[in-house]
Amino acid sequence: MSNLLHLSPAGSGVHPDLLKSAGGFAWWYLDLIDEKGDGLVCIWSFGLPFLPGYASASRRGQPQLPKNRPSLNLASFKGGKLDFYVLQEFSPEEVFWDAGQEGDRWTFGLSALESIQRGEERRVTLDLHLRMPDGQIATALIEAQGRAVSHSGQKPDPAHRLLDPLPDHDWTPLLCNARARATLSAHGQTSTFEGRVYHDRNGGQRPMHELGIDVWTWGRLAFPSRELIYYVLHPTDASEPPQTLVLEIDGNGEARMIPDLQLRERRPSKNLGGLRWWPEQVLERDGRAIITIDNRQRIDSGPFYLRSAASALDLEHGETARGISEVCDPARIDLDVHRPLVRMRVMQNARQNSMWLPLFTGPKKGRVSRLVTSFLPGAGVTQPEQTAPRTKEQR
Repeated sequence: MSNLLHLSPAGSGVHPDLLKSAGGFAWWYLDLIDEKGDGLVCIWSFGLPFLPGYASASRRGQPQLPKNRPSLNLASFKGGKLDFYVLQEFSPEEVFWDAGQEGDRWTFGLSALESIQRGEERRVTLDLHLRMPDGQIATALIEAQGRAVSHSGQKPDPAHRLLDPLPDHDWTPLLCNARARATLSAHGQTSTFEGRVYHDRNGGQRPMHELGIDVWTWGRLAFPSRELIYYVLHPTDASEPPQTLVLEIDGNGEARMIPDLQLRERRPSKNLGGLRWWPEQVLERDGRAIITIDNRQRIDSGPFYLRSAASALDLEHGETARGISEVCDPARIDLDVHRPLVRMRVMQNARQNSMWLPLFTGPKKGRVSRLVTSFLPGAGVTQPEQTAPRTKEQR
């Protein structure tokens, strides 16, 4: 356990009151990756630090409320390359969150999402309908089910809603070592995926850049009989060592910490945005390599965040794994110099969007032609009138 990261009780959610904590954040994450290393990532959130203007408002002493900055992000990747991307920000009136005893249900605009636990089983259904810059609707259906994660001898407790006080950075794996299916359709193109799924959530009452984290690396590796998750946080205090949390989750959803594994990050590199990252990492025990991790297939690479489709080799068991890895530098989030670039990738229903949005949103194939079309007379990147959000009864 780390003072930069708290692993909360298995199955626990967060209370919607967190959304009233100025500068705070809450997000839910799901990824699916198949045997070829193709897959997708979905993040739905309140107060996502990556949104333009959110972190900078806190730095100015004017933190915003998470409830006023809801967003939904969907990205797919094939052959180690990003294939589809959308990050859409909604107005608060378009979003609804029902935090029930069995789990959570959300509506983001036209999309309905749920992560529900009954007994020891968790089911996740994401029925997404996302408007593209040209007004077309991209759809995705993601369905996952399996044993809910439990750890430390605790049974899953979906009714557990609030740790008081909530740690600065609270993390809970919810579903691992399970299977999922997904279908994504946009602009006449359809992709299907089936593979291993990972689902978790993060929350905190303070801005991420104030948590004392210099850089974090995270990864999840889908080995044949288990899931291996590592979370390594480098403190801003250079005199302090990195803090590491490694979890192994078996087929029954039981998680155990592996305190004797440490992450060694070989030969740091920098991407074009100036972000420090590690193409290769090694999990070691007493200085001996146990698992090697290859992060060279970058599927999202920016000035403060990098995501890779990772591959790994367990040298002890002779097993290989596919997975996802991340690097994030909180101090670089939402800097003035980067914000125009970030705006090119964020679709905002209530604000004027970047003229370059069509180049970075939707399927990779056809982006240039969609951008050119947006400049033609009678076209534009501004949003057409949004369909009225569904009422609570309709949801």
